[in-house]
Amino acid sequence: MDRKVPFLIRAFVWFAALASVSMYLSILLAVLDIGPHIMGGERIMRTEWLHIAAPLVAVIGFMMALIAYGLAARKPWSRHLVITIFILIIAYASILGALNLIHQAIMWRALINAAVFGSISVWYLYFKPNVAVYFRELKDRQPRSHEL
Repeated sequence: MDRKVPFLIRAFVWFAALASVSMYLSILLAVLDIGPHIMGGERIMRTEWLHIAAPLVAVIGFMMALIAYGLAARKPWSRHLVITIFILIIAYASILGALNLIHQAIMWRALINAAVFGSISVWYLYFKPNVAVYFRELKDRQPRSHEL
C-alpha cells in the first residue's frame, strides 16, 4: 500500500529547503556585515556571531538540505535527522554555556527552544499515528542490504 504523504511532511520539505538557503544567506550577510547580528534573541557583535553562531548555522543548514531531500525522496532516515538537529543545538549550547563562551540567557533560550520544538518533533514524527505509520511503511519498503 502506498500511503499518502502527510500534509505537514510535504510542508516540511519546503520549510527545510527554505531554511537551508536562509541559513547560508545569513552567514553571507554576516560576512558582508549587513544587518543586525542576533543570537538567542540578543544583539551581539558581528565577530562573535561569526565565531560562535556561524559554525552551528552552517552545519544545521547542511542538515536542513539533507532533510528536505530525505523527506521529498521519502527516505525513512529523514525524521532521525530532524531530531539530530535539536540534539546538536542542546549539546552546542550546553558546551558553550559551560565554557562561558555565550551569555547564560542565550544558552537557556537555546536549550528551552530546542527542548520544546524537539519534543514536538518527536511526538509528530514518531508518535502521531498517521505519521508513524507513514514512516514505518517507508522503512518496510526499503530493500535490506542482504537483498541487494
